Amino acid sequence: MRTYKAYNLTALHENMTKSLVFALGDELDQTSNVDVAIHDVMGYADTMGWQFDLKNMWLTKSRWTMMVNQYIDADQLVDWIQLSTAKIGTKGRGIAVMRTKVVKPRGGAATGHTNKETRRWGSCMLNLSYKALPKPTITLHSRTSYLGYIGALDLSVAWMCAKYLGHELGLKPEDFAFVWHIEAIQWHNFKSLAWMLNHYDPVQRDQYRRYLIKPLSKLEDYERRYIELHPAVKMSRTWLRKMMASDAAGETYGDMSYNTYRRIRRRWHTEVLGYEKAQTFEGWSVYKQGEKKGEKKEFFKAYQPLPSVPVETLDFSCLKLPFGKGYGMEFEGEMEEDDDE
Repeated sequence: MRTYKAYNLTALHENMTKSLVFALGDELDQTSNVDVAIHDVMGYADTMGWQFDLKNMWLTKSRWTMMVNQYIDADQLVDWIQLSTAKIGTKGRGIAVMRTKVVKPRGGAATGHTNKETRRWGSCMLNLSYKALPKPTITLHSRTSYLGYIGALDLSVAWMCAKYLGHELGLKPEDFAFVWHIEAIQWHNFKSLAWMLNHYDPVQRDQYRRYLIKPLSKLEDYERRYIELHPAVKMSRTWLRKMMASDAAGETYGDMSYNTYRRIRRRWHTEVLGYEKAQTFEGWSVYKQGEKKGEKKEFFKAYQPLPSVPVETLDFSCLKLPFGKGYGMEFEGEMEEDDDE
């Protein structure tokens, strides 16, 4: 069991992500050219203070909307808020649980596609709960989460649930503690690149970019040893240097066949190198077979620079539950013997 403790969600996410990125080989439970993982994890934050801008992870507001619609059922969310307020309040016994929606697999032969099946092991977020004792606490149970990438949205969903519930209880997210039971935390060696390349701390960002971008010949001996000893850093560097080789060869976005990798390359260009540089890699894809073989198929443009989307500007409006409307019930103060055993 690996445990993490931090003052707030921001520090918890930072600490857990760093433990993956800068873990030695024998500190990891799983290592591949795509990701690394640590299994059986418990995270704890004293408060649910959370400062996060989706732009820093190369995420968009539409990705938030997709995540919320995938995992949160509006009726169950309202039921959970009402149960938490009417039966528990801020001092009552009991634990109110909200199960997330089942997220179906995507792609693969079973769904009639030729691409690789994803989500075949089930939903990533499983349930979320609230208890008042010994202090108001939100607990998230997860199968897995990619930290430095989509895991920040997992935490944002939990934070938003605390914000909505807190509004009914007269609390702020900072008044809640947070517990995260998670079977595996993972670092994706190219999907998580944004955390290093666009880290919110400029000093750390410069050092991470040096590790990933500089030729080995221009690094100090200790830096080369550091990269070699840390699998996540080494493999993330490999993926980024592969992109840089494609850049040097003049490969356009249309020349690429792996769309997920193309998306990361387009973000890398616009968010790190700049939009004008990204435009030099625009290009057509072509049909690979059939009667149209060799003809133009789709034109891939450079991504526009991402807007800043601080998490506090979001809510559950995509579920038709705007913040502040009022979804709770008055606390009734149930007797102990009325609680479930």
